[in-house]
Amino acid sequence: MLRPLTLSLLIAYSSQCFSYDWIPERRKDQNPTQPAHLVVPLPYSKPGIGDGLVLMGTVSNVAETTADITGLFVTGDADGSIINGSEVPLFSDVLFLDFFVQNINRAAISNYSIRGISNTSEDDFTVLDLSVADELNAEINLTFFDRRLNFYYSYRDFEYQVDAIRNHDGTLIAALGEPYTNSESSDSFRISIDLTDDYLDPRTGIRFDLAYQDHDAVSINDPDFYTLNYMILGYIPMGKIDTLVLNYYQSDARVQRQGNTDPASIRAELDMNCAPADTQCLTAEQELVDNFINARTNGTSVSLGGDLRLRSFPQSRYQGAHTAFIGAEYRWNITQEATPFDYFIWKDVRTGYQVAFFAELGTVSETSSQLWDETRHSIGVGFRLIAASGAVYRADFASGNEGTEVIIIFDYPWE
Repeated sequence: MLRPLTLSLLIAYSSQCFSYDWIPERRKDQNPTQPAHLVVPLPYSKPGIGDGLVLMGTVSNVAETTADITGLFVTGDADGSIINGSEVPLFSDVLFLDFFVQNINRAAISNYSIRGISNTSEDDFTVLDLSVADELNAEINLTFFDRRLNFYYSYRDFEYQVDAIRNHDGTLIAALGEPYTNSESSDSFRISIDLTDDYLDPRTGIRFDLAYQDHDAVSINDPDFYTLNYMILGYIPMGKIDTLVLNYYQSDARVQRQGNTDPASIRAELDMNCAPADTQCLTAEQELVDNFINARTNGTSVSLGGDLRLRSFPQSRYQGAHTAFIGAEYRWNITQEATPFDYFIWKDVRTGYQVAFFAELGTVSETSSQLWDETRHSIGVGFRLIAASGAVYRADFASGNEGTEVIIIFDYPWE
């Protein structure tokens, strides 16, 4: 019942907007240039990786432009850097560049025993020990009508190298005979129609988003597929300054050519060399083989879990060929004022405090007909500081089927 109710509310709100030819006026400048900065040292301790320190620094609206630059520098048992830039103006307030460059020499990603959303426990995963985790993302945004109509083109290229498999607590299961290397490049085209009162902090209106992403096969083993992603967001004003946000999102993978799904060939690619009596190694190997077969047969849509959707679950907790999600968030704006602050490591202008209460429901499957057969949910509360620089300093506390997660980030969810 929740899915049709949410869709009905969004469609009704959308039709009301268009039937009365109502497009909200922008309530403030859509290209803020208020300078701000934040520098934070973050210690880390990760099984299989070790201990160290991450130094994170972000500078907003560099040189009185809209450009924001963030850097993460990793030292200790892991080493590397991440540089992220957003809203870098290329031509006036019409053409912008976003980029993301990652170069990390030790990392870990979780590989859950099966794809989809079946009843696996939170500990039912292995850890892939990476010695290379490189990624490049570049996106061009062409925008018109005060950011109401946006066209995006992005290019992504990544490579990671797996050296070992560990269990969920970091104990070594198997070291690969030769590192397994995976790489992919993709092009993406996206259009966004924003009929709200503010591009960065909307309180009324509706937003549509449609994206096409082409996943090129790097080798004959890889599948050739594309994904189509759809999103609709409705912002319904509640009282004078509060907002109810409704979100529907769907991602579907369409395979044009399947990859290599022969189990013996995949085992040779992995080169785990499990001993015949090592049941833990053989089980981990079979789980990887099964996931490879599903991914190369059906493709992979946008995952659930992390800081955007199903926030009580770890990043990329649920993966499959088809994803659907609905969410509701009540944003209670406690204050509205322009108050500069400068704590040496953190400088900005506060324009408001916000408390958000949210509920989310998501599903993932290998076939579109099985979507919504099984679901997972998250509920929680978030605290936000809205700033004149355009940043939203967000702390969310989410609870769901597998416990709780705490998220610290600098943007709204879903948007």
